[in-house]
Amino acid sequence: MEPSCKVWRWVAVVPLFLIALAANASPSKKIQIYTFENPPLIVKSTEGFQGLAGVYGKVVADAIASSGKADAFEVIWLPYKRALLWLDKNPQGLFFAFDRTIEREKKFNWVMSFSEVECWLYAVNPKIEIKSLADLKKYRVGVQGGSAREAEVRRHMGWSRRVEALADDNANLLKLHANRIDVWATRPMIVSEAQKALALNDKSLRPIKPLMLLFKQHLWMVGNRNMPLDSQETVRAVFGWEGKRPMKSPALSARDLLKIPDIN
Repeated sequence: MEPSCKVWRWVAVVPLFLIALAANASPSKKIQIYTFENPPLIVKSTEGFQGLAGVYGKVVADAIASSGKADAFEVIWLPYKRALLWLDKNPQGLFFAFDRTIEREKKFNWVMSFSEVECWLYAVNPKIEIKSLADLKKYRVGVQGGSAREAEVRRHMGWSRRVEALADDNANLLKLHANRIDVWATRPMIVSEAQKALALNDKSLRPIKPLMLLFKQHLWMVGNRNMPLDSQETVRAVFGWEGKRPMKSPALSARDLLKIPDIN
């Protein structure tokens, strides 16, 4: 009986071994595009890449649809910070829209540039004034957590508890109108769309006042630095590939911008 048992144990192990070999030999998983809802830039309408809407989302969806390589991609919607964590762990990962800065230059593959956008400071309380960015320390400032805007605000405020970071940037508008924050650091197009949406249910909203330009951002699609070469070729065929060309850096912060007479 003992030899027979050994034989059956060996027979049971063989299929598991073959399954493992088959798994290792199977094609690599799809290229995963991580993104997050950030109207009007990125909006989720349905599932899959067809669900990408908004200013930048449509650019990505159209590129995939016209490439004939839709089967190579899948879109995964995550909160901003979690998406960045997954991108860091997944060699097959892409992420958009992401701010390009000197500090991040060597951490990612820079795939496709969308545009340069301005970031401003806003308030609804007419008594709030920002004459220099040092004045931020006087106020409670709302910002999107993990974004370059948060990093820029913290350059002037440090790790103050007055910096209040949310995963959903649009939710900062509610806090602004509720006097739970004094200043909102965000993009003009986000302010405009969020205010329109909120006004549908509340006709008594106070007007939003722009205070000062915070800085400008260059928004990109980025990829994991360890992406396999075959996946890089697929990404290049669909979106292009900026590669390792040195970036001609714009002014990266309000501190820099204020030294330039013409910021347009």
